[in-house]
Amino acid sequence: MSESPPQRRPLRLRIFSQEGALAAFGLFSLGSGLWQGELMSAFWGVTVLTGLVILVAVRRRDWQKHWQDVEARRGGGQDAEKPDKF
Repeated sequence: MSESPPQRRPLRLRIFSQEGALAAFGLFSLGSGLWQGELMSAFWGVTVLTGLVILVAVRRRDWQKHWQDVEARRGGGQDAEKPDKF
């Protein structure tokens, strides 16, 4: 089966998405924390932005290919011999 590449969404849909909302909150919290000198607001801004970077990296990874590679390294998955139990 031939899979078509995922289609790019329009810019306005990417801005008003979960990632866009997280980025806006993280930037607002970081900016207001730095502006007002509140350490906790700046901390939460950095935390949210770091989590957003991790979220985007995880979503972009090709998980189907990853699990195929893991099964190939295991030795074929279900066809491999199971060790004897003692």
